[in-house]
Amino acid sequence: MSTARAQTTQAGEPLLVETLEGRDAFNALEREWNAALAKGPRNEPMLRHEWLKAWIENFAPGATLRTFVARTGKELHVAVPLVETVDRDADTCFVPLTTWSLPVNDHSQRGGILLGARGIEALPAVFESIVAAAGWDRLRLRDLPHGAAEWTIRDRAEATGLRCGIWTSLESPYRALPELPKPVLVANGGKKQKGAKEPQSRYDLVEASLDSKFRQNLRRRKRRLAEQGETRYALLDGKDAKALDVALADFFSIEASGWKGRGGTAIAQRPELVGFYTQIARDAAKRGALALGFLVHKGVRIAAHLSIVHNAKHYLVKLGYDESFHEYSPGQQLTSEAIRDSCERGLVEFDFLGPDMDWKRDWEPALRTHSWLTIFRATGKAKLVHEARFVLWPVARAAGRAVRSVWETRALRGSGGAPQARSIEGG
Repeated sequence: MSTARAQTTQAGEPLLVETLEGRDAFNALEREWNAALAKGPRNEPMLRHEWLKAWIENFAPGATLRTFVARTGKELHVAVPLVETVDRDADTCFVPLTTWSLPVNDHSQRGGILLGARGIEALPAVFESIVAAAGWDRLRLRDLPHGAAEWTIRDRAEATGLRCGIWTSLESPYRALPELPKPVLVANGGKKQKGAKEPQSRYDLVEASLDSKFRQNLRRRKRRLAEQGETRYALLDGKDAKALDVALADFFSIEASGWKGRGGTAIAQRPELVGFYTQIARDAAKRGALALGFLVHKGVRIAAHLSIVHNAKHYLVKLGYDESFHEYSPGQQLTSEAIRDSCERGLVEFDFLGPDMDWKRDWEPALRTHSWLTIFRATGKAKLVHEARFVLWPVARAAGRAVRSVWETRALRGSGGAPQARSIEGG
């Protein structure tokens, strides 16, 4: 079932805005969805139709799904799939709210809306269609990168009197991959200065930018592990389906061998995670975008990463290693090889994805900020939850921090831990 209404674009073309009900209608969009994504401002793997389909099938198989779309003719410009849940927890102050949210969770890495060639122009009409639809109390767009075009929805919402809440969720590291400098003529007849060295590869430039202590430790640990037996980097593209299944089983086993396995959060311990990561790996393999890498020591896989190479960028989806090799930093050795491979492929960025962590910081990355945007309908209970979560609660937290700071300062001074302040005039 679908509902549709027509508008006119700035170019005078008829813009058809539709509401598509159910999974079958969503699944039918795959080809035109991915064609639109390639023309839009955010061509990223987690916005591909296959990725979102895997999410829905594994994390919300029975949930109500609506997809709001906008087209001109046969060309898709915007698609917003929204999963319906009824929430009553601390996040809603235990008030029952019907939430329509993008199919995004911690395993999605990053959220967003499909925007095609004219997506920015068509997005307001789709948002109006969502606002006019009955049945929701809050709309949640999770983990949107700052600066993304989707943030214009916030302006539209506030302009129509809807209340919005923003919560910063991630500072996600990424590393721009340098280009080799172009040769330039120098003085002295065009001859090089004696003793001058030029980088031999793009990866040399990456290494040169790293903290010297980290760089030296990494080289030393590579050498020490190699002294114990042959160590090599093996990269699978997944074209051999049977080999891919074996490699994924090894990857899940390695990822579960450490603290994640002990804490019950490993992929292998949850069927929906096995299903999700298996699907996105197989889909990436079909289009030649999979990079499933292993650090192999004496014929045994001891570290692994699941990555997707898309639109000239390396997306590091998951990484794990056998903790019995911890002293050799197998995870960092593996990351080093993945970055080297990315440089050799001519990629422009290595995206670590996920939260900011110390081991990612070792690679001197920049940080990409992500936030949740929550829009509340103008109903009594929705207004109540917005007021509590985004007005009263931040004020209470700030007041609590201020009081705690005062008491800590007084306790420190009373214990003689800090000198008493004196007036200049008092000498």
